[in-house]
Amino acid sequence: MLKYLAFLALLSLTACGGGEGYGRYEPPVVDSYGKKPEQLAKDQHECIEQKRANGFVGDARMVTNCMEQRGYTILTPKG
Repeated sequence: MLKYLAFLALLSLTACGGGEGYGRYEPPVVDSYGKKPEQLAKDQHECIEQKRANGFVGDARMVTNCMEQRGYTILTPKG
């Protein structure tokens, strides 16, 4: 019985782990000096769509790598 209660307690704690913004993807923070805001938004969108086309699986740095290939300096790398 004690194992069952410990399992339920652990399960309830993991359910709270999502927190605010759960399920919402945030792109890496980049230095966009010299780039127009419209270009940054377009590049981020295309890199995120490229990752989304892979079902959000694969290399965890896929979006970061994509943005680097487009000439951005990455300040805070993310998936």
